[in-house]
Amino acid sequence: MFNSYIKRSYSLLVSFFLIFVISTSSYAGVAVPDVDPADAAAVAKAKTGMDLFKANCTACHAIDRKVIGPALADVWDKWDTEENLIAWVKNSQAVIKSGHAHANKIYEEYNKMPMPAFPTLSDEQVKDVFLYMKAAEKGFDPSNPGGKKETADAAGGATTEGADSGKSNTTLILVGLFAVLAILGAVLFNITSKLSKIAKVAQGESLDAIEAVEAASKKALVKKLGVVAVIIAAVLLLFNIGNGAINLGRSQGYKPEQPIRFSHALHVGQNKIECQYCHTGVEKSRHASIPGTQICMNCHKYVQEGPKYGKDEIKKIYDYSGWDPDKGAFVKAPKNIEWVQIHNLPDHVYFNHSQHVKVGKIECQTCHGKIEEMETVEQFAPLSMGWCINCHRETKVQFADNNYYSVFEKYHDEIKKGKRAGVTVEDIGGTECQKCHY
Repeated sequence: MFNSYIKRSYSLLVSFFLIFVISTSSYAGVAVPDVDPADAAAVAKAKTGMDLFKANCTACHAIDRKVIGPALADVWDKWDTEENLIAWVKNSQAVIKSGHAHANKIYEEYNKMPMPAFPTLSDEQVKDVFLYMKAAEKGFDPSNPGGKKETADAAGGATTEGADSGKSNTTLILVGLFAVLAILGAVLFNITSKLSKIAKVAQGESLDAIEAVEAASKKALVKKLGVVAVIIAAVLLLFNIGNGAINLGRSQGYKPEQPIRFSHALHVGQNKIECQYCHTGVEKSRHASIPGTQICMNCHKYVQEGPKYGKDEIKKIYDYSGWDPDKGAFVKAPKNIEWVQIHNLPDHVYFNHSQHVKVGKIECQTCHGKIEEMETVEQFAPLSMGWCINCHRETKVQFADNNYYSVFEKYHDEIKKGKRAGVTVEDIGGTECQKCHY
């Protein structure tokens, strides 16, 4: 009986050992290598993975926290084989239907909410995503292999200065030159006057008579100079009034501080977000439209920390939108972000964004400059009437495959016959007064 007891105990121990070995070997994890910053090929693959992750995963996942789906840190350690993990990413429902235990566990835990399938991703692309996730988990940014994050300037970022302070002040230079010439003229006049007096005395003329004539001449000269000064002052005054009237309302170089430090260099330049995603009216309305908090929250429900300003600026978005990131819910009514308008046209000027962007196929940078490089947006162009008219005189209309211009049959025929190289905006009435003023 005792031997039988020993055998049963031994059999149980062996069984437990086998179960442990099988379970640990089944979920021993997927081997994802670390990224060596000195390995250019590995960094490039991690960069590819980062782009794929941002494009496909960030709507539901974050690496360090639960969002709609689970946190992805160490996800590879929870799967038995690399093949099953890749299959899960590409088509989770197929893995669930196969009866995979871990896949079904996740499915049940998240209320049977199916993960979107990504059948277009190759196995290598999925591995690149894993490589990026492993690198990001360890604090390595493949888009910045040096590992140094940008920091906000000590002054607080955006400035309210207008045009570049280094630009020369033409008026001040002209005044300075005029003053120098006036002093030189006075000195030369004084010298020639004394020499003339000496010469006249040497010829026998009376000194008193010479000084009397000089006094009368000086009096007449002062009157003439006074008249000249009044004329010059009047011309300068009229010039300044006219120039001020012409430039009234123009704000080239205007760069105000905004309620939220929104970096176009980051969003447009680095993350490649199209202008039309935020400025939704640019292709269908006169106005480009300013994005509301709901557009910001499409991304920032999940992206809670930025590379330059950390969580501070994103917290302002949450305050405006009424979002509580800890509760994962909107807890109060949203408020409009009071963005400071930069580009202003006079009320008597008509400008239509859709006409230029949708019909004319003009790039945003034509009028707004290299917006993808601007940390703080400023007014790039003068937006003057002369600037607009010159653009209309020089810009060729894109007639090819553009049904909007099909009514200009004469121009189409001339182009086909080689009589005309192209059609400018001026040719179709773009410099007529009523096009912009009516």
